[in-house]
Amino acid sequence: MVLFFYIVLNLLALFLFIRKKKMLHILEVIVYWAVSSYLYQNFSALCYMNFKTLTIPENLSYEFSHVINRIILFPILMVTFLHFFLILTTLLRKLLLMISFIILLTGMEYLADYLGVIKHVHWQIWWSLSIWMFDLCVLIVFMQWFRRILYKGDWYE
Repeated sequence: MVLFFYIVLNLLALFLFIRKKKMLHILEVIVYWAVSSYLYQNFSALCYMNFKTLTIPENLSYEFSHVINRIILFPILMVTFLHFFLILTTLLRKLLLMISFIILLTGMEYLADYLGVIKHVHWQIWWSLSIWMFDLCVLIVFMQWFRRILYKGDWYE
């Protein structure tokens, strides 16, 4: 049942993402998707394999749910954040957007914990909030760097 829920959620998120008119070039979407996936996969791998603060039950449906979330859901949310970040003009609105997405991403992480897809071991919620803030800030800096290269075409500046 959990796997079905996450398949539907991921398909819905993917459908809405595809249908939404974006302020991003298709190449940007692909690159930011890859970077977002890389950031979340590294977070997941570090917590699971190295720090042992994250466990994934040895149940195929939970493992598959975690994989599709890592590959589809979280990168979609992070790229959507970048789209809205580009639209907003004031610093206050961008800050509110960042806070909203940090809460959303943390909520999605804890929803997975509640449904049994992942289990946090000796984990504090502020760690999740900090990691998501760090990831979104890294994406913003990366986006600014990549857009400068993409739209200027100059590798030397």
